[in-house]
Amino acid sequence: MPVTAPVPVVERALLRYRVMAFVVGTMLLILVGAMLLKYVFGVIDSTSIVAIGHGWLYMIYVLVSLDLLFRMRWGFGRIVFVVISGTIPFLSFWCEHKVTGWVRAELADAPQPDRAPH
Repeated sequence: MPVTAPVPVVERALLRYRVMAFVVGTMLLILVGAMLLKYVFGVIDSTSIVAIGHGWLYMIYVLVSLDLLFRMRWGFGRIVFVVISGTIPFLSFWCEHKVTGWVRAELADAPQPDRAPH
């Protein structure tokens, strides 16, 4: 389906998504590192602060992802792929790159409103 939201609105939604994909991906890597320190090396006692932080940030990521995906009017499969990518280390970075490309390609194909000079 073609993009029906105004281009500036989609671009702001894309920026929010990109920021949260980076933040959640980074927090997930920190969580994996903390879990390794706890369970493999026995260096730390708890990963709860990092886990809770990632959980809250992941929920924000889901919301901003859905905002972008619904504005782009993408299908269920793409929505599931993007939302799940925040739970697999390194996948959120790759997915952010793919989503940015998809959005920019669709925006380039979208009809531009005529603008009269002022």
